[in-house]
Amino acid sequence: MKKLISLFCLCLVGTTSLAQSKITEKELLGEWRMVIDIDLDEIERDLEDENWLARKIAGSVTGLVSDILEEIDIKMDFRDNGEVKIMVRAFGEREVEYAEWRITSEGELEIFDNDDRRWKNRHVNFGHDDDVWLMDKGKIVQYERGSRGRLERGDVYLEKVKKDW
Repeated sequence: MKKLISLFCLCLVGTTSLAQSKITEKELLGEWRMVIDIDLDEIERDLEDENWLARKIAGSVTGLVSDILEEIDIKMDFRDNGEVKIMVRAFGEREVEYAEWRITSEGELEIFDNDDRRWKNRHVNFGHDDDVWLMDKGKIVQYERGSRGRLERGDVYLEKVKKDW
């Protein structure tokens, strides 16, 4: 009986935490800025035990990655017709692309580029191998489906763009 109660409590806690992470269309609509949050210092710390050449190469690469990330600005404008306008500014160039989005019955945001056949063929079951996005403390965070369907937090999230009026 104690095992059954413990299992019930565990399920309840799991369900509660997921309920807090669901995305609603009302929250989603509007403009968001993409943040790529890679801990480059952690990568360098992980390589401290490697030989000096590996450390030097890693230091150069992480510096280069940091410089590149500073030059990239990505905004996503989620519209109520299921379309998302993706605006990319990188190295002085600007590009605009369009994709589609939907919120699943589990409250997970899925984003599909226009070439994704599963989105165009809406009768096809959406796979569980795609990235999904969930609300976490006011940010929309990217998650990847890991082993056994478990969600693993990625290094990318979206922050709402505040309009200055």
